[in-house]
Amino acid sequence: MPFLRDIQNDKLVVSTLKGKSYYNITKFLKYNNLNYESLSPIEALESNAKIILTSREESIFFLKKQNTQIIHDTELNKEPVVIKAKIVKKIMEKMICDDQLTIGIDPGNRIGIVVYYFHQEIESIVLSSIESVIRFLMIILEEISSCRKIVRIGDGDINMARNLAEFIKFKFKRLVHIEIVNESGSSISSSIEVNRRIIRDKSSAKIIAFRNGKTFEIP
Repeated sequence: MPFLRDIQNDKLVVSTLKGKSYYNITKFLKYNNLNYESLSPIEALESNAKIILTSREESIFFLKKQNTQIIHDTELNKEPVVIKAKIVKKIMEKMICDDQLTIGIDPGNRIGIVVYYFHQEIESIVLSSIESVIRFLMIILEEISSCRKIVRIGDGDINMARNLAEFIKFKFKRLVHIEIVNESGSSISSSIEVNRRIIRDKSSAKIIAFRNGKTFEIP
């Protein structure tokens, strides 16, 4: 399975003459480990870029460019994982037919979440409340397009796991497949410092994401 960073080449281009827009766009791309090329608007127009990131004002320059997705700098104010998903989809969709969206959740006092799209990890975070998790899941499941959406939730905190599963099932019905996963072997000792605990929660969520569980259904 090819990794996004290995196949990007010149498919992602930053093209803007506005200093603030350029700074915001490149900051976002660097934070998300996405390779890019900086081109002038004329160079970008003649390039084979699949995606061009520019300012809203300058985007009109690229309206006639075919087979290219234009992303405005103002869109980066949205949930970053949604923008990254757009980029991943545009780059990967002709190479990989499987656009599966997989979310792994490690419930507990700190809730680890990992998101995979087109078999690429696009997010790995730790949240501190079930409310923040629900808000995050709503954005992911509503705004990222996928033929198959899977949410796998660890059973380490079974009450929280069931609450999350019930909410997702009630909201999305059959559009999302939900599994409750046995967490055995996915965690390490809790008597470690905070930074390592955050890493642990993310690692546990990754294991859960790829471990088959029991399909959750509401009676």
